Amino acid sequence: MLLLYCRPFPSPCPPLRRLLRCRCTCSSASSPIVPYHQSFARRMALAGIHPHHRIAVGVSGGPDSMALCVLTAAWKKAAKGGSGGFVEGLLGVVVDHGLRLESADEAQLVRDRVHGMGVICEIARCEWPNGRPKLGHLQEAAREMRYQKLLDICIKQQIGVLLIAHHSDDQAELFVLRLSRNSRVLGLAGTAFVSQLFAPNLKYDGHNFCRYGILLVRPMLDFSKDDMYKICQGSNHLWVEDPTNNSMQYARNRIRASLRCLSTEGLQLHLATNINLFIVLVCCFHHPHVFWLLSKCYMV
Repeated sequence: MLLLYCRPFPSPCPPLRRLLRCRCTCSSASSPIVPYHQSFARRMALAGIHPHHRIAVGVSGGPDSMALCVLTAAWKKAAKGGSGGFVEGLLGVVVDHGLRLESADEAQLVRDRVHGMGVICEIARCEWPNGRPKLGHLQEAAREMRYQKLLDICIKQQIGVLLIAHHSDDQAELFVLRLSRNSRVLGLAGTAFVSQLFAPNLKYDGHNFCRYGILLVRPMLDFSKDDMYKICQGSNHLWVEDPTNNSMQYARNRIRASLRCLSTEGLQLHLATNINLFIVLVCCFHHPHVFWLLSKCYMV
């Protein structure tokens, strides 16, 4: 596991042209985000991550990852006490899966926007030597490739922490998806707040063979999808919407649409809350030290 002190990244490429426009209409006054900054700082402290650590952020350009960039950059700037120039020890990574004709242009647009936030950003382009993945496994294959590219860049840049913008709505979707596939109890626990991501191959460091790894942290799991939009709107930052998220060809998208229907009946919030409570109970059952930790806390 790599946890290194920060040093400046190389200067970024010149800003590229902006191709798409998804601009918020709310001002920071109408959508205050101070509580989000405070909650984010608490979650990072809980994960044992501090502003001096070198951190990478996976960025797709959507509201989730852009909100994560906003909070991470502000968190690091607040610790340093300055706001000018690029944030030291923070790298945004855009993965271009190359599965759509416009993906390269969109990746450049996102990189430009992240640069505008004061965060150095680079693009990792995917190659598919065996051809485009089959439709039924497209999302899974893209996910595996994405994490591999993110890990490769973290190792290359000597970054020990990778942040991903999964939120509570994602947890609810994953729970329903795994439940529909008859997953066992442990599989229903969803994605972990903190986990490790390891390189597939052993490396020789001159003394021993070792496997490089990084911390994978999801600090937004307490936030909802609506919170992501509020953070972007409150900070006056742009985002893009991935058109594939609306395709009913994918099971997860169909589940998302179904959960959206529940929200019109006022049920989605209760469902997400109950699912997250279930996840905590599963963790307590399989990891007694988690139960001990929670026993020292008050429910609010």
